[in-house]
Amino acid sequence: MKIALIRSAVHRKGGVERYVWMLAGELARRGHDVHLIARRCPELPHPSVTLHPVNVRGPFSFLKALSFASLATVVVEAGGFDVVHSCDRIFSCDIYRAGEGVHREWLEVSARYMPGWKSALKRLDPLHRVLLRIEERIMRGDGARRVTAISRRGAEEIRRHFGREDVPVIYNGVDPDEFRPPQGDERERLRAGLGVPADAFAVLYIGSGFFRKGLRYLIEGFARLENSAARPPWLIVAGRGNARPYKRQARALGISDRVRFCGAEISAPLLYRGADAFVFPTLYEPFGNVCLEALASGLPCVFSPCSGGAEIVEEGESGLVMRDPADAGEMAGLIRACMDGEKAAAMGRAGRELALGFSVAANTDRTEALYREVVAEKKRDLEGAAPAAEGP
Repeated sequence: MKIALIRSAVHRKGGVERYVWMLAGELARRGHDVHLIARRCPELPHPSVTLHPVNVRGPFSFLKALSFASLATVVVEAGGFDVVHSCDRIFSCDIYRAGEGVHREWLEVSARYMPGWKSALKRLDPLHRVLLRIEERIMRGDGARRVTAISRRGAEEIRRHFGREDVPVIYNGVDPDEFRPPQGDERERLRAGLGVPADAFAVLYIGSGFFRKGLRYLIEGFARLENSAARPPWLIVAGRGNARPYKRQARALGISDRVRFCGAEISAPLLYRGADAFVFPTLYEPFGNVCLEALASGLPCVFSPCSGGAEIVEEGESGLVMRDPADAGEMAGLIRACMDGEKAAAMGRAGRELALGFSVAANTDRTEALYREVVAEKKRDLEGAAPAAEGP
């Protein structure tokens, strides 16, 4: 098949960006003619993949969003693709993957965690109005033949907000060779580079968009842990975002000497291998690639109930799920549970076994099947629209 994959940025970091990068590579290895329509793609996932660069216009984020949606549509109309699979909010496509969830839902959730004036300003931001308008078009009208979700939670949100009943769930995939438990001295070398003691209990947080992904509440919960001399708790924070307010928070709570902010420069697989536990207190997340990555890395994990990744773990066996991501006391208690060496090791083993069932190949199998279904449907539509042949 000649397949167009659409995403503003495609690369090996991030969530949706990484997903598209992996999917394009796997489809190309299976012999498909894969085309990436993207604003930025620093490295192609496979030599046979064709990149169609889109140069967005406008100084403001809402203009860039409109520009990308418009220009991507121009490339699609000229491309003659069998399937157009968009992982970004654009005006029309065959399949729209709601990998970032429902923007309307996120605005409602975020309003509960910020002052009223700030929520009102957020809704007045032209970017949000543009995203809501495009989302409405692609979800409700003829914007997309199929809309897929990446968790049952995401499918329910789409049904509730837009009335679409047929929303297939195609879970993310993870590479278990890239994300694996540490070998040799990998753990010690990573810690030495960060200045984290070898005997510390290192809690890892990875996420870009610190407000949405609940970093404030993790720092509050972490501050409640006892600073044991035998095994002092440390927090490693990785990801893109404005870290300044969170550094101030750590200082105010007296824990800044045990919190390391390392940005997005260190590769995620190495970070997982240097940690003892992973905590993801997100306020809103359709799934979260980090959930599968941490499980595959053999870490005991604490997930927010607001993450789709929480729905795949068995509570207390392959992971722990908090009731409320903003409850610092509960968070501290769950982190303490991960400090039980025997229980943590058992959870880590069960988590990795669980993650092995969510492979990139399995995700691509489901996606390919949907492509074939859509291609057959388009063919039937063309045949039905063709004028009847005239008699002699």
